[in-house]
This record gives sequence, C-alpha cells and structure tokens, in this order.
Amino acid sequence: MISIVIPNLNGYKFLEICLKSLQNQSLNDFSVIVVDNGSSDNSVELLRKNFPDVSIISNKYNTGFAKAVNDGIRLSLKNKSFSHILLLNNDIECDRYFLEEMLNGFIDSTVASVACKMLNFYNRNILDDTGDFLRKGGLSIQRGYGEKDTGQYDSQNFIFSACAGAALYKREVFEIVGFFDEDFFAYLEDIDFGFRMQLSGFKCYYNPKAVCYHIRSATTTDKKHLSTYFSERNIIFLRFKNYPLKILLKYFLHFNLGRIRRFYIFARYYSFKLALNVPKGYFAGIIKLPKMYSKRKSIQKNRKVSNDYINSILLDIKISDLQIKEKNIL
Repeated sequence: MISIVIPNLNGYKFLEICLKSLQNQSLNDFSVIVVDNGSSDNSVELLRKNFPDVSIISNKYNTGFAKAVNDGIRLSLKNKSFSHILLLNNDIECDRYFLEEMLNGFIDSTVASVACKMLNFYNRNILDDTGDFLRKGGLSIQRGYGEKDTGQYDSQNFIFSACAGAALYKREVFEIVGFFDEDFFAYLEDIDFGFRMQLSGFKCYYNPKAVCYHIRSATTTDKKHLSTYFSERNIIFLRFKNYPLKILLKYFLHFNLGRIRRFYIFARYYSFKLALNVPKGYFAGIIKLPKMYSKRKSIQKNRKVSNDYINSILLDIKISDLQIKEKNIL
C-alpha cells in the first residue's frame, strides 16, 4: 500500500487536477495526505468539501518543503500497512498507470527510490525532469529539462536521485537514512536525500514508463531571488555533509570557481540584483557550516560505499553544457 504525501501552499487551482488524476489510477491501493503550509486560498476547504477521504495536516505557516513532507512521512510511518511513500507536488497530473509503473521500478533489493518521466503539463512533448544528477563540482542537473521528448530518455537505468516533486520511496529508507533535512527549507533537499541514500548503499532507479505532467506555475521575480539564494546556500550544505573528504578537497577550487561563473551568468542573462543572491547564499551557507558538522560526522561514519563509487555517480560536464543548464535553472 502506498501513502501519497502532497505538500500544499495556496495550490487551490492545482489540487483538483492532481487529486482527480489519482482517483483515476489503475492501481487503487493507496491513501493521500495533504500537508497544508498555512494556505490562504481556501485549499483546505476544497479538500474537506470535494475530497473527504484525504487526510489533512494543517500547519499555521509556511514551514518549507522539507518540513512539510517530513510531517507527512512521519504520519505515514505510523501505519505499518504502508510499504511505500510517494512524494507528489500539488501541481502534478499523473498518467493513469503512474503508480503501477512507479512500483515496477523496484527491480531489486538495492532500489530504495524510483524516479519518473516528468513532462510539461501544457506542452506534453517537452520534458521537465527525467531524474536528478550532481556534477563533481556540486552543480545539480535536472536531466532533460526543456528538451523536446524524442525518446532520448526512454531507457530504464540507475540514476543519482529522484526529483521529490514525484518520487516513490520504500518506507525503510526513511527508517534507515532519516528524513529530509529541514535546515534546507526548500531547494536541493531531494538531491541531498538522494546523496545520503547512495552513501548508505541504496540506489535510485528511473522508469520512463511512469509518466506525469508538471504544471510548474509561473515563476515570480521574488521566487527567482529566493530560489537563487536557497540553492546557493543549500549546495554548500549538500557538499559539506555528503562529499567524502578526498573528493571534497579535490573539487574545492572547481566548486568555488563555479560560484563565480554562476554569478557572472546570472548577472549577464538576468539582472545584477538577482545575481547578488549568489554570494549572499554562498556566505549564508558558510556561516552555518558548524551546524552541519555533526550531520557530516554521522553521515560519513555510516557510509557504506567507496570513494570510487561516489566518483562514478557524479557527472563530468563541459563548461559549454554547464552554461546552458545554468541559464535554464530558473
């Protein structure tokens, strides 16, 4: 049985599409939990009126993505009948066979999470995400984002991590690895969790037959500033916590040069004001590293894989490719 956890903040115009697509699934052995982060748009009223079977966790304010999904995961773990937990954004429409195919991705005992093929809701031949990856220097990559879907990602394979906008996990991975890091608040917490999974000896599998459609609401200027700030800050946390020391030192210079390059790209293609969030986030991350130290000690102490394995799952990308991906990050 699957517990589906949907974080929600003012998603009134999306929730009905999302929940009706779940009602239409070929597999119906699941339950839904919506974690509302203090919505002011009648989202909760919609749920109570039109979807009475949905469990609701109501937070008084926006706790961030990581805390919201953790609330849903903890509630799910209290019910021993749930074997898997699906994290799903409120602006996702699922294909009829989505849940069935997500379960089919657990091909062996090493697989602890499954990623899907995520397409653009409005233009369904455009890819949104086919799995997340991490560059050796620390840059996160949404594979396929913005590309026309010509079948280039139609092969099932092992990947670095799943986008938590639509990802299925075995319940025991949360019991062993822990939860999403709430210090991240939002952005990159799913890649951080995927990295910790890999360090603990678990794997993530991509099944392109599991398809969903991401509405991806219009990005406001304020959100661009916040996403840039949190992404830059959280990438400091992610690297410091998870990279084995030899790998961390090896790519230290490369990583810091990448921050300078990113500042330049944002200033050139967007605005200088937006680009200032790059150093702001960077130094905010540096300041909080002492708090991350105990997390790093625990993660590295319990690591089950070698440096060679970690190197093998981190990507090498040419500078020209990197610039294209960074230009698309917003």
